[in-house]
Amino acid sequence: MRYFNSKELKMTRTCLKSLLDSSTDGVHILDLDGNLIEWSPSFIEMLGYSDQEALLLNVKEWDVMHSPEEINTIINTISTSGKMTVETRNRRKDGVLIDVEITTKPIILEDTQYIYASARDITKRKTMENELHKLSQAVEQSPVTVVITDLEGTIEYVNTTFEQTTGYTKNEAIGNNLRLLKSGKTSRKTYVEMWAYITHGKIWYGELTNKRKDGTEYIEAMKIAPIFQSDGHISHYMAIKEDITEKKQAEEHLQYLANFDPLTGLPNRRQLEHRTDYALKLAKRNNGTFAVMFLDLDHFKDINDSLGHKAGDMLLVEVAKRFVSVVRDEDTVSRLGGDEFVFLLPNSDSKGVVHVVKKLLDALAQSFSFDQYELTVTASIGIAVYPSDGTDHQTLSKNADAAMYRAKQNGRNNYCFFTQTMQDHTSRNLQLSNALHNALNRRQLKVVYQPQISSLDGQIIAAEALLRWTHPEFGEISPAEFIPLAEENGLILPIGEWVLRTAVRQAKHWIQSGFKPMGIAVNLSAAQFRHPDLPQLVVKILNEAGLPPEYLDIELTEAVAMHNPDLACAIMDNLHHHGIRMSIDDFGTGYSSLSYLKKFKVHKLKIDKSFVHDIHTDPEDKAIVKAIISMAHELGLKSIAEGVETAEQLNFLREHGCDEIQGYYYSKPLNADDFETFLRENNII
Repeated sequence: MRYFNSKELKMTRTCLKSLLDSSTDGVHILDLDGNLIEWSPSFIEMLGYSDQEALLLNVKEWDVMHSPEEINTIINTISTSGKMTVETRNRRKDGVLIDVEITTKPIILEDTQYIYASARDITKRKTMENELHKLSQAVEQSPVTVVITDLEGTIEYVNTTFEQTTGYTKNEAIGNNLRLLKSGKTSRKTYVEMWAYITHGKIWYGELTNKRKDGTEYIEAMKIAPIFQSDGHISHYMAIKEDITEKKQAEEHLQYLANFDPLTGLPNRRQLEHRTDYALKLAKRNNGTFAVMFLDLDHFKDINDSLGHKAGDMLLVEVAKRFVSVVRDEDTVSRLGGDEFVFLLPNSDSKGVVHVVKKLLDALAQSFSFDQYELTVTASIGIAVYPSDGTDHQTLSKNADAAMYRAKQNGRNNYCFFTQTMQDHTSRNLQLSNALHNALNRRQLKVVYQPQISSLDGQIIAAEALLRWTHPEFGEISPAEFIPLAEENGLILPIGEWVLRTAVRQAKHWIQSGFKPMGIAVNLSAAQFRHPDLPQLVVKILNEAGLPPEYLDIELTEAVAMHNPDLACAIMDNLHHHGIRMSIDDFGTGYSSLSYLKKFKVHKLKIDKSFVHDIHTDPEDKAIVKAIISMAHELGLKSIAEGVETAEQLNFLREHGCDEIQGYYYSKPLNADDFETFLRENNII
């Protein structure tokens, strides 16, 4: 420690005074009792005192972090040990507390030891440090995963939750790219969207399926935000992620419980309603039918009462399995509760329904074995058919339920239709089926022709051959009624061959009569199409008539083509090999697989008239028609719309590029002579 002589002391006091007055820090001098001896203006300003008030101040009055004893100890330590820097907290005159950093050292003035101190207000710094510390602790202890990466996705920081979620330690993760977690289950489109957002300074929200270190997969809800520097540039990305695997599984389970019976796994009431609504919409669009059947196990309560609910539940599970095994894939078997099952049978007529009913009763007739018990079960079934027995889900269900109770009243182990209407319909079908055997020989069948017009120039480019039946007693019978009967009783093969031969001969006759050559379109039924001799038969008929194969266009419904697509491909390839063209009829009403559609050797898609009817008012029909036209063109196919009746429909189809038009707007189906007149009037010579 240095001592000053009188001259030096005077100079020192002068320097000290100058130093105190000019210092921006809170410089002050204390005696060894802590009294304030000298101070800079900045010091008393920092504490909020005047010069007069400062004369009476002692360090113990403003230092609130240390007790008087601790302050004495600190002063003694400074006086003996030299320079010391400490952080403390001072109280201003107005009571406000401030954080202060003080640097001290001992000095000698006039042979007396003092403490020289320089105080700096670090309240803002401490506040910031505290905030940063709290933020750091919050991030580190956050229940969600936090990851910070550079602009390439290389990990620079992960929190503890990341380690717990992924199984990777911080050391394993930092320096690796975030691709470390990729499972391969997230679509490339999702990643492209994510990078597009964050590289443009936007926050991205989404879900990713990732993979832990042990290989298990999990789903994360993620928010990725760019981190901007003060100059506006992005320096890093921060991802906040939450493992939502259990939440997703819970949602899926709830969704399952909302739609399926937990005991049997069958669709429940809610799912049945959805499927019935769809069947209703489809049946209305296609003028089709479907059946709703209520089935109730006979005396099931006795089983529960005698053997217990566990045995009853086991029986219901086995019954459900048998029911599912005997119905078609497109049918729905549902359980509403207890021993009540409901069946939805799309596209089913009375004969088809009875066939299913018998299979169900036969399946139940086989005994069930549980432990030491062997049970034989019967059922009562009620049937309601759309549209004769109801045109909405509620009515059909109510009527099927009523018919089921009637079946119970009639002795159980039986079935019952809701009304006499179905019995009458069955009788008519029987009469028509018998009459159809003689329709061909008695010349009651005829072929009419409807023109197919180019939407580009209005030229007739083909005619569709359509079958009609006029019975002397029943009058005009709709093809929708008698063709299914012909398919059921096997008459569709000879009738279909007659239609094909008649249409081909007529097309050849028109060419020989001087009309401009045009195509002839003929519909094939499912039975015709699947017949092994079809290609040879078609070629034979063409050769007999002398019609080049390129003028024949065989139309096949979408449903028939997709029944066995591999077989359909083989048959189409064979026909295509012989130069015969094929079209997909009623397109949009079935369930096409695009992977097969592109393999089919077809040249035209025919838009079903149900979509055309309301095309100028129904947004869904508009969208479907536009999609079919666009898809046809993308696949290199033509598109044709049937059922066109109005100028609005025609204009819409032309506007969206439909290639061909068929419908009453140009002409109804005509007999051969009237069709020739139509050709002459339209200059097709």
